[in-house]
Amino acid sequence: MKKMVLLASLLSFFSLHALELEIDVGSGLHFAGANGNLIYKKETWKGSSAVIEHGATTNFYAWTEINSDIRYAPTIRVEISRNSTLGQSLIHIDAGQTINSIIDYIEKQIPLVTINNTYYNSRLVMNTYEAFAYYEYFEEDDYPSIGIGLGMKKFEFNYSATIIDGLEFNDNGGDTIPMVFLKSRYDLMDKDEELQITIEGDLKSLIFADSNIYDYSVKMNMMMQYNKQTDLGLEFGYRETYFNIRGGDVANVGGSMDNSGVFVGLVGHFR
Repeated sequence: MKKMVLLASLLSFFSLHALELEIDVGSGLHFAGANGNLIYKKETWKGSSAVIEHGATTNFYAWTEINSDIRYAPTIRVEISRNSTLGQSLIHIDAGQTINSIIDYIEKQIPLVTINNTYYNSRLVMNTYEAFAYYEYFEEDDYPSIGIGLGMKKFEFNYSATIIDGLEFNDNGGDTIPMVFLKSRYDLMDKDEELQITIEGDLKSLIFADSNIYDYSVKMNMMMQYNKQTDLGLEFGYRETYFNIRGGDVANVGGSMDNSGVFVGLVGHFR
């Protein structure tokens, strides 16, 4: 009975105090390549590495931001992206740390020195999921707004390269890490104009022991009013994600990786 009374009270409260939300959404394609190196920490290929040279491919992203009229409530931003790149990698297998059965299998078919000086076709898939809460300042002024917040980024990766028949040099893993979020936005047109043009930049960053990770983007939005509740438009810009992971700080892999390129997508604003 007490639960029913509590539920009824909550419903009455929200009916009398209707929650007003402003929601921004975007989705599009990121034309990015991946370059860098991976150093394995897992037992199977421990100490081995791959120098990755992957050209630009088409990747997918989607994001949303939710802002409410609740006093002191932050803006919530959620984003997902899927990056899958193809290219070539220079493989180096560490005979001193890689398990003996793999070394024996390789050397029966091809000298290890040959493998360590040859490029092989490879594939890298990296998915990211992130959520941030931030506060924005100077929104109503004539100069750029500033947003500051905190959040989490989860990344998952899967790397593979076939070096000889029946043996694939591969690994997968990931981690969830806390990051600082910074954002700035500037409206080029008055907010009462039919066409809205906005320049926006954001930075997500982590510095942890010997590792550092950052993700930044710069973009322009062009939106037109569809009706009183909806604006629709386009966004385009440039984004770079960089991982430099050392020691045992993050995930089960070391090395550095740069994933960068231009992006274009559709955006909407709902109120």
